[in-house]
Amino acid sequence: MASPLKVMVVDDTITYRMIMKKVVESIPGIQVTATLSNGKLALDKITSQFGSGDPDRPDVVLLDVEMPVMDGLASLKEIGKRFPHVTVVMVSGLSRSNANIIMECLNAGALDFITKPMESNVDRAKEALRKDLEPILSVILKEKSAGDGKGADVGKAVEGEASGKSEGTVDKADSSRVQGPLTGVRRVDASAVRSQPGGKGSGVVSPAGLAPARGLSALGVPGTRVVVSGGGSVPKAVVPAKAALDVPELILVGSSTGGPAALTKLLGKIGEKLPVPMLIVQHMPPVFTASLAAQLTRTSGLEVREAQDAQWVEPGDILIAQGGRHMTLVSENRRLKIVFNDGPKVNECRPAVDVLFMSAMATFQGRILAIVLTGMGRDGANGVDALKRAGRTFCITQDKKTCVVYGMPRSVDEKGLSDLSLPLDEIGPKIVDLCGSGGR
Repeated sequence: MASPLKVMVVDDTITYRMIMKKVVESIPGIQVTATLSNGKLALDKITSQFGSGDPDRPDVVLLDVEMPVMDGLASLKEIGKRFPHVTVVMVSGLSRSNANIIMECLNAGALDFITKPMESNVDRAKEALRKDLEPILSVILKEKSAGDGKGADVGKAVEGEASGKSEGTVDKADSSRVQGPLTGVRRVDASAVRSQPGGKGSGVVSPAGLAPARGLSALGVPGTRVVVSGGGSVPKAVVPAKAALDVPELILVGSSTGGPAALTKLLGKIGEKLPVPMLIVQHMPPVFTASLAAQLTRTSGLEVREAQDAQWVEPGDILIAQGGRHMTLVSENRRLKIVFNDGPKVNECRPAVDVLFMSAMATFQGRILAIVLTGMGRDGANGVDALKRAGRTFCITQDKKTCVVYGMPRSVDEKGLSDLSLPLDEIGPKIVDLCGSGGR
């Protein structure tokens, strides 16, 4: 019988420690072996346990951000330095200051973070906590059960995704094969880009609209044509997965667990303003994406912004979807505009990568570069599938070796939709290579 995943809970509030302990131990295969009130006590305990070979030494530490004596960030850095095979998941309140600290934690080695529920009802708070924790801990447990002898060293690429993670209900007997009246580039009414009402979590976007327009002429880029086409549907035949390397006119990026650090590295490798826009969906709750954009701006030297509702998309923009909201594209007067909605979660996520990708498929028929980075679950695969069927999309996935969690890229790879699987360090330079030096 496989040994349980051993978890240490560190929080300065005794009530919250008790709630967290009950929630964690309600997840199959997980055992809480210690609860402590600050980072120093936690570090002393871990040091003692590893020094004595204590079988209850932790695989995972759930670490509060704000604590007396030694806070979460300082504790994380020490744990990472002295016990690199212990996985740390941060626990944070929903505040701007905490969001900024969380960005530092993710770049300092934290696997992921969860937010403390705002619910006043204890049962609802427990339910919300479990919903956030179970996918993360299940992934770590799966890696531990693989018996690599390194504990829960998730940072070495976890294959697959959490057992409780939804596939996003688009594909039941392969209904991810997007069919129906989805014509290429359209001016789409904002209310029409939404999840299909046929099922909760459906990743199928239901577009409706008028005058199709093509390419980055919609963005005011000279030298591109407007092509007006009639109705029609995406062919039922599968578009070949291996597309030609061509200069993209729009870049779409999706990421989840491990994404902030991956985006930091990717954008740092670009190092120059691109001639085309880049739209990013990173799975995050509200508040945190503004801090992520600011952190990426500081580290990359590029201007990265949190996208705003009704914002026009311009060449060279790097825009991140707002946390907790789906980002879609509409076309008005031959220009692309961002529209947010609060529709149902897709693949258990909001924002969802599939929603942006399918919205782009319905709205934009120029050349698209789709990039799927590290993350648990399958978000993005159905969107890439739809983009491939609609036309000129080249897809790059992050390779298994450099992923923190090889879930989202794997789902694209296994469908045969990735044109190129690259180590993270090589993706930024490849983007520059594909786009040329038009932004300099």
